Amino acid sequence: MNVSKGRLDTQDIIFLRNLRLSAVIGKDAWGRSEKAQPIILSIALHQDIVNAAARDDINQTVSYGQICKDVTKFVEGSRAFDDVLSFNTLLCDVALENKWGCGTMDVSTILPKAALRAEGGLGLSMSFIGGKMRIIDDRSLKFLVKDMKLYCIIGVNPHERISKQLVVINLMIEEDHSADHARETRRIDGHTSNWELLLPEIIETVESSGYETLEALATDIATTALTRFTVRSIEVSIEKPSALAFVEGAGVQIKRTFVRDSGLK
Repeated sequence: MNVSKGRLDTQDIIFLRNLRLSAVIGKDAWGRSEKAQPIILSIALHQDIVNAAARDDINQTVSYGQICKDVTKFVEGSRAFDDVLSFNTLLCDVALENKWGCGTMDVSTILPKAALRAEGGLGLSMSFIGGKMRIIDDRSLKFLVKDMKLYCIIGVNPHERISKQLVVINLMIEEDHSADHARETRRIDGHTSNWELLLPEIIETVESSGYETLEALATDIATTALTRFTVRSIEVSIEKPSALAFVEGAGVQIKRTFVRDSGLK
């Protein structure tokens, strides 16, 4: 029997998904900065598990049970966090102090009650790279708006031109840190309060619109974010729950990127 020669490429992740916590973090949906609010935290550690698998030995890997305990202790022992960005960054200290031993860590933090018009909440996902995890991968830093429910005139059918209907919008936003763009637009730098600048403009764009297609509405949302804020790229997902009788939702998803020499791509 012929045996193929080569090496085994491995990509391993140890993760916690949707750990539910509570803490004072930034401002809540009513603009209050001293009120605890729920947090939904997901962590992914990029770590080689080959030895643990070969020996079937928990001591050769990181215990996700211990990670959960470490994070819970950290949150419960902290009085308050300025914003989601500082919360995520401080998790690096937890990883280092407790010797999780990973080279890269992905963190996603959702505040499900942080915005009145976004039922899924606001969030921030990011990656820390390097042996000491002190370096933030800027390209990985994305602001999230989940399940924003708004009403607008949208559609080509006669009845759709009379009454506003529900649209559900999800956004994933990557900020532009370049000086040129920052001078011409307004920053969204991770502080929960800065969503107070972006979200009202998105809401106004949608609720005052009267497009026939979701494609046009999604593009208008992307253009608003890219031209008025320090946004490098944005993914916009919009669906109409009432568009089709036997379909839960029908919609479009687009991604637009700010290109310095030619505007929008």
